[in-house]
Amino acid sequence: MLVDLVSINWWAVLLATIVAYAIGAVWYAPPVFGKRWMAALGKSGEQLGDPAKLRAAQFFLTLVIASVLAAVVVRFGAVTWIEGAAIGFVLSAGFVGTSLLSDWMSCSFNMRLYWMQIGYRLVCVTAMGAILGAWR
Repeated sequence: MLVDLVSINWWAVLLATIVAYAIGAVWYAPPVFGKRWMAALGKSGEQLGDPAKLRAAQFFLTLVIASVLAAVVVRFGAVTWIEGAAIGFVLSAGFVGTSLLSDWMSCSFNMRLYWMQIGYRLVCVTAMGAILGAWR
């Protein structure tokens, strides 16, 4: 087995998920990036669908990200917040940043949208990594 699931601190995974979710709530709030994000997306709130369903799905997906990140943090033996944050940042920049850039290039997304999305992911996954590294 690559990672012993018992070695993962599931309370830390839950906390990392909640913190990441809270970062998203602030990041996409209208006074921060919310209005600019919607304009760059070219959609209205109604076009995005049921907010409750979207929030529930986002929480679940963030929980999956935190769980996978916890396994990586454990596998790499990170035991400090800075080591966890570094792992989160590198994985986010390396996988998410490049994947979103590929999407942007092939789908002609607005570059402002790309920077808002990748900025959120970098901050979010770095913070999750810090929590997971510190609370092992």
